[in-house]
Amino acid sequence: MEVAAPELSIRLLHSPQERQAIAHLRQYADFESEYELDPGLAAFESTKDSLGIVMALFLGRAAIATIRFIPTSHGITLTERFWRNMISDEGILGPDSWEVGRLVMAPENRRSDLLPRCLAMALIELTERVTVRHFHASCLTRMTRLYRRFGFAPHGVAESRTGKQCALIHARVDDVALALGVSPDACPRADRQLQAA
Repeated sequence: MEVAAPELSIRLLHSPQERQAIAHLRQYADFESEYELDPGLAAFESTKDSLGIVMALFLGRAAIATIRFIPTSHGITLTERFWRNMISDEGILGPDSWEVGRLVMAPENRRSDLLPRCLAMALIELTERVTVRHFHASCLTRMTRLYRRFGFAPHGVAESRTGKQCALIHARVDDVALALGVSPDACPRADRQLQAA
């Protein structure tokens, strides 16, 4: 008898109690690099969860990944607090710009086929709920190659207090959708006004 492979699904986590489902995954997040760039950022973790959209991705019943999107204009993203003076594209912090943060996957599930599927599901879920024009994030510079595969490009580089090379990365929502093979119809609230620009 053939056993069906577990299905990938996504769920929004609205409350601190619901977010306990991904507590074991957050241990893999690179908090350290962010806090080296901006030590004050640690104080905003619960605010980011409250203002942002936190999702868990499940393979069958097991939570295998989590991602958090945080809207700009509240002064709590690393981009607003640390990178602001290095930004030359005003869209990065403009209306409907979201930080992609806390993209974390359990090590045993970090497969090249699974990550794009998780990101595509998260993109669709996000754009069904809010208007999105731009994404931005911070990562170690060695990770920029991975993010290029998903439509992001480096926008700035800085060194942390301990000498880590960190990068600000940025993407328009359409570039991410295209890189992930997501149809524009699947992203109803993606703002395409900038396409002609």
